[in-house]
Amino acid sequence: MLATAAKAGLFLAVVLFLSGCTNWPEFSKRVENPYPGDVAAVARGKTLYLSQGCSVCHGEKGKGDGTEAASLPTRLPDFTSRDQMITRADPDLFWAIVRGREKTKMPAFGKQLSENKIWDLVNYLRSLYQ
Repeated sequence: MLATAAKAGLFLAVVLFLSGCTNWPEFSKRVENPYPGDVAAVARGKTLYLSQGCSVCHGEKGKGDGTEAASLPTRLPDFTSRDQMITRADPDLFWAIVRGREKTKMPAFGKQLSENKIWDLVNYLRSLYQ
């Protein structure tokens, strides 16, 4: 009886741990862009995009055609494409910048940039296709 309870407790602990490691969708539901489309945020985001080296892979205009893009194993998103951008919610873009992309060369910026700066980047990316 005690062994069964211990196994159940261990199973629950593993499930809770794993759910904490994969909270991207849940996070995306709770977070909202604090200033979508704000002109000043877009300008700040463009400055960050260029200064943080995003354009090296994503390209100067966000088309996914940067100087390093051809050497990457996967094709990068075209942020100027309406078809690609309408499938990406602002919180998903935010989270990708915070955490980076697993199994890719996309670095995590969550420890380098404040939330406001990351939202500035999101607003800039969003402005590229509009």
